Amino acid sequence: MDPFLDYWDRLPQATKDQVIAAGREDWKKVFSGVLTFNRSWRPLRPVMIHQRVYDELGLVMDRLLQLLLETGMRRARTAGELRKLLGTPDGLIEYLDDDEVLGEQLIQSGRPDILISGGVPKFVEFNIGSEAGCVWDTERVSTRFLTMFADHKIPVRVDAPPSPVDGRYRAIIDLLGLQPGDRLTTVLRTEGEYPGSDNIAAIVRSLDSFVERGAAMGIDGDVAPLLWLDADENGELVNQGRRVDAVFRLFVCTDMPQIPGQAALKAAVESGRTKLFTSSASWLLANKLVLAWLWEDLELLSPEDQELVRQHVPWSRLVTASMLDDALARRASLVLKPADEYGGAGVLVGHETDPEAWREGLEEAVRRGGFLLQDYVRPDRLSMDFVNIETGDQLAAEVPYSVGPYTFGRKTFGCFLRVGCHEQGEVLNLKRAIHVTGPLLVTD
Repeated sequence: MDPFLDYWDRLPQATKDQVIAAGREDWKKVFSGVLTFNRSWRPLRPVMIHQRVYDELGLVMDRLLQLLLETGMRRARTAGELRKLLGTPDGLIEYLDDDEVLGEQLIQSGRPDILISGGVPKFVEFNIGSEAGCVWDTERVSTRFLTMFADHKIPVRVDAPPSPVDGRYRAIIDLLGLQPGDRLTTVLRTEGEYPGSDNIAAIVRSLDSFVERGAAMGIDGDVAPLLWLDADENGELVNQGRRVDAVFRLFVCTDMPQIPGQAALKAAVESGRTKLFTSSASWLLANKLVLAWLWEDLELLSPEDQELVRQHVPWSRLVTASMLDDALARRASLVLKPADEYGGAGVLVGHETDPEAWREGLEEAVRRGGFLLQDYVRPDRLSMDFVNIETGDQLAAEVPYSVGPYTFGRKTFGCFLRVGCHEQGEVLNLKRAIHVTGPLLVTD
């Protein structure tokens, strides 16, 4: 793998200056409507990845995805068996069919969280399931940066990554066996904390272009917050009276609001009247304990796969009382994570945590169970130029970043790039005011 993931450092200074000048003119267009908690700054340039590096990263991602599935299948035949081994309570994951047989249908959608450390990609987590977010945001940023490069005649041969919107639609069609004209409803939750989530009408309108892209592929689509769903007099799932054949689930299927729309969707899925992309059993494979199992099974893998895991997956272990003393002594080289949370919730980075808080976190992890210790991965820094959205001031900073190519139908599409905020630490999630962006691929 090429250690220079960001091609920026290879550009002549004159070209860099041209890109930054273009960014100062166009940053508002590039990031218009893009979801972020950051109220102060925007990047002035794209992260640039060589096409060959992007392709290699996709191959590593797909092989690790297969290994995670096989790790689960060595231990369980069905979703219910796997759920019990993971310690996931019955009923926590909605729409889960305990009798569903584990198989490749569970790994048709996802996105890893990859940190680049010393030039080496490290897969610290793997989001598996349809709820892998920011797909259209990252695609829009990439395509808008591509337009910026063309408009300003920047002398670098670049392209946007393959469309994750189209790639996901193709995976939905193939997995659910949709025929032209079948109705697909994209269902989302609106009770969250993300910016603008309180304006339901605006959210639905913002997805009009997404629906249009589906229509171009033969899908009769619409968008519905969960609370708009209902069952008609025949028990069919409907969105404001319009029949729903299939549902694209754009939300994590735990801690669901128990409202009529949720009851109608659950009944339709359980009866088999409505197909769901993706099965919520995918969420089981996203449990970080599966990464620990992968390390436990290392000797069962081929030599090539053993090397792949050692190189690209940080050592991961389920926290037990016997590990406490060692974990206290090695605080600076470890990260503590809940196995079944997401979005950075509950994560303690050892070197960012004072010793007493680290001890308390470890003791709670032992007491509650279901926590993971993982080798700390120090993310390489990215040299990024930012603009202040209020004052227009420009800032250059070295910030951490993460890379997340999407996988749909076992193919690589797009890329979710989280660029760190210079005012925050190393945990890269939306609530820490990170910058949501997408890359350009250097194709020469």
